[in-house]
Amino acid sequence: MYLLGLDIGTTNWKANLYDLKGRLIISVSHPAPVKKDKSGNSYYDANQMWKIFCVLIRQAVIKVKNPELIKAISFASMAEAGCLADENGLPLTHIIPWFDKRTIPMMKKILRKISKKEIFGITGVNLTHIFSICKIIWFKEHERIAFKKAAKWVCVPDYLIKRISGEWATDYSIASRTALFDIKNKKWSKKMLDFAGIKESFLPKAFPSGTFVGNVTEKASKECGLSINTKVVLGGHDHVCGSLGAGLFSEGKALDSMGTAESICVPLENIDNLNKYFNSGFSFGCYTFGSMYYAMAGLYYSGGIIEWLMREYYETDQKKSKIYKTMIKDAKGSKPGSNGLYVLPHWLGIGAPYGLREAKGMIIGFHPDTTKGDLINAAYEGLAYEYRLLIETAEKTVGFKAKEIIVIGGGAKNKLWLKRKADILGRTLTVPEVSESVCFGAALLAGLGSNTIKDPVSFVNRNKKELIKAGKKLKDFYNNEYLNHYMRIYRQNLPYWKNKTT
Repeated sequence: MYLLGLDIGTTNWKANLYDLKGRLIISVSHPAPVKKDKSGNSYYDANQMWKIFCVLIRQAVIKVKNPELIKAISFASMAEAGCLADENGLPLTHIIPWFDKRTIPMMKKILRKISKKEIFGITGVNLTHIFSICKIIWFKEHERIAFKKAAKWVCVPDYLIKRISGEWATDYSIASRTALFDIKNKKWSKKMLDFAGIKESFLPKAFPSGTFVGNVTEKASKECGLSINTKVVLGGHDHVCGSLGAGLFSEGKALDSMGTAESICVPLENIDNLNKYFNSGFSFGCYTFGSMYYAMAGLYYSGGIIEWLMREYYETDQKKSKIYKTMIKDAKGSKPGSNGLYVLPHWLGIGAPYGLREAKGMIIGFHPDTTKGDLINAAYEGLAYEYRLLIETAEKTVGFKAKEIIVIGGGAKNKLWLKRKADILGRTLTVPEVSESVCFGAALLAGLGSNTIKDPVSFVNRNKKELIKAGKKLKDFYNNEYLNHYMRIYRQNLPYWKNKTT
């Protein structure tokens, strides 16, 4: 038997098929086709998304030949994004992605009626334009005919669940990113629904991740190739599913997801008064396992900075893999401390704990002996310094101790970057050998919801792990660099960016 886990991400959509020992059988993917309308707004075509979704599933089904062998399906997804759907679950509008900025006026309108702190105390999120509540209000004002016809607002996974199973449902982790969900009581907030001008019936009912919602319908079976006996199970927010797939089942572990952006996700057994975390720069929500919660923050641009350096400083007519190897070789030619060069990696702003989106990146310390390798190495170091600030902020304000830091994502393949990070954090990093932890986490939830997997910890722990340890001398060296150089530069520039933001 097999389990199918999908990852409906911002730039790529993937489907991975695993056997019951967690071994990857096939992995297929398709670029996410982001489109632009006449006004320059970004969107996904919801019908096209469903068609691609079906193509990916069919490719996995062909591999096993007998669709009856695929016991269950679940998927992780980007959050916040969604559309309006009719009573049959068919889209009435396009899907507004989380990153589209057309909803900024809606955010401002909400904040004239209720404070960010009050919203945070209910929903666990610091309201920005990305959240679903702003998109619902945008549709209400700009797509009035569609809004009157709509039966539901659906986030991306809710839409796909309805089309494949015929059932309206969402999971707690996705609901946590709408700014409409009371995360402590695990229900839709009447106060926030009133601000959106909608009733609870306009949203799918929310359940824990791993909940079985129904079998594949006959219509969906014909379209995607799965058996009508295949169970459909609720997955969750992609970052949080990735945490589960990497083995975060309890408090005391932190996930470092190193992609174009970089996020920290920390599972928590409980949260008390949310308002005391308001200034932490972290968002909170319901986790994908048990009754736990999570705290999350990130660097808006991490691997993206390495990509930027590659475009600006290297010949791009070669394969990316070859260029990356050259970059790492150049960085190895530099020394710890990068010959006095410092990179503040705020290309898209400062994340936790200050949340200054207007801030910009800085490179300080150029001199005639500076090399290209110094610049690459300084970028690795700057990103690691920033992650240290994140983890220490989490430990101080959220009140937990990271006994283990588990690293996943494309950046986890760069051993030099990981070594710099381990030395700067002064901690050991754990790198699991799992292919696509987000898909793996979704497959795990499929197994739990279909009662195919009884012991999730053993299922994940079958994967081998590599440990990246901090060196004693470099740990001491970098501790001084972080406290007496990097953070001094950081703090000296904060007032400028705070004034610019206000």
